[in-house]
Amino acid sequence: MASFPHGEDLLQFIWEQQLFTREALRTVEGHTLEIVKPGRLQPNSGPDFHDGRVRFDDQLLVGNIEIHVQASEWFAHRHHEDPAYDNVILHVVHTHDMDVRTSKGGRVPTLAIGERISGSSLAAYEQLMRNKAWVPCANSIAQVDRQRIGFWLERLLVERLERKTKDVEALFKHLGNDEAETFYQQLAGGFGFKVNAEPFGQLARTLPLKTLLKYRDDPFRTEALVLGQAGLLQVDFVDAHPRALQEEFKAMAVLHELKPLSPAIWKFGRLRPANFPTVRLVQFARLFTHLDGAFGKLLECDRIADLFPLFDVESADYWRDHWMLDAPSEPTTKRLGRTAAELLIINVVVPFLFAMGRVRGREELVERAMGLLEQLPAEANVITRGWEKLGIPATAAARSQALIELKNGYCGQRRCLHCVIGAELLKRTNQ
Repeated sequence: MASFPHGEDLLQFIWEQQLFTREALRTVEGHTLEIVKPGRLQPNSGPDFHDGRVRFDDQLLVGNIEIHVQASEWFAHRHHEDPAYDNVILHVVHTHDMDVRTSKGGRVPTLAIGERISGSSLAAYEQLMRNKAWVPCANSIAQVDRQRIGFWLERLLVERLERKTKDVEALFKHLGNDEAETFYQQLAGGFGFKVNAEPFGQLARTLPLKTLLKYRDDPFRTEALVLGQAGLLQVDFVDAHPRALQEEFKAMAVLHELKPLSPAIWKFGRLRPANFPTVRLVQFARLFTHLDGAFGKLLECDRIADLFPLFDVESADYWRDHWMLDAPSEPTTKRLGRTAAELLIINVVVPFLFAMGRVRGREELVERAMGLLEQLPAEANVITRGWEKLGIPATAAARSQALIELKNGYCGQRRCLHCVIGAELLKRTNQ
């Protein structure tokens, strides 16, 4: 028999979807076999499928089913020493090269399906894996029902939010279940907009919210505290404004025992001036005083129309003609723009609401998070444009987030077997 040049995950998919000839099945021991239920694939340790149901001759058995390319992998994986595999009722393999036994010495019934697998299914899978298009199914995705894709994208949105909120939940636990400090640190990281996310995170970790709150009614001192702790007030300045900030921070640093960060951690290269960390730091400080230190107000809105005004902040007059300290530029407003606000809502507010809804058991927070994504416009980027070319446009941020998850988490990693679209295309080849 020809070898099976694919991984065990493909064989699991073939078993789960029953993509092989099932007439006149017999185990290698000679028993007639009827598959009543293939079982549920489970990702954790232990047998591959739970709650399988098969009938040997006239006897119905319920239990676990294990999948291997070759039967001898049972021993290679040391299942013969693991009692967790003693209740396997059927061993499904591509090639039967030896009999296998449990830790108690019992023989495990085996079904070899190598000669029964549809060649067209294998060819379709190989084509997906070899396809160099933007996504593996680019040439065939039009065959899949759009409503089915829509349901899959709804599931992917939840999957994306669950993945993104793991970091929130871990930080929340690390900070002793302090919601305010957790959101403060998450929001600071969001202001870094990927390139400077880590430096912003370091800033928040070394400048506790309780310290910042002491100056929530003083925009100048808040700006001095943020820029000073960021390490950006450690040179000799010419302009009066940065010199005043510097003197103010020196006093506060002694009072609060602050050790400024290294200015070298901040990245300016290849950034548009509007995204310079100096500008974002000042906007972050101004947002804090704009909300009177109550960042939690950003979590209370159900409507985007009520949320956007909270983000509408503008830097001090000095910054109208400066992108950096002591470096004059053409006058321009340094307001936190709508696009930046949308990204902060998508990447900070929504995941935090979703996480707290799960942690606190408050379904209304989860619904608020999902509702905000439905109200926000779809992101315009290379991924959403790519899907639009394939006839799957993003109609709102909820859909664009799901499409990003699909591209990065499935298509980019060739996880077609775990994708509803890929699975549907592969099943069609067996019909």
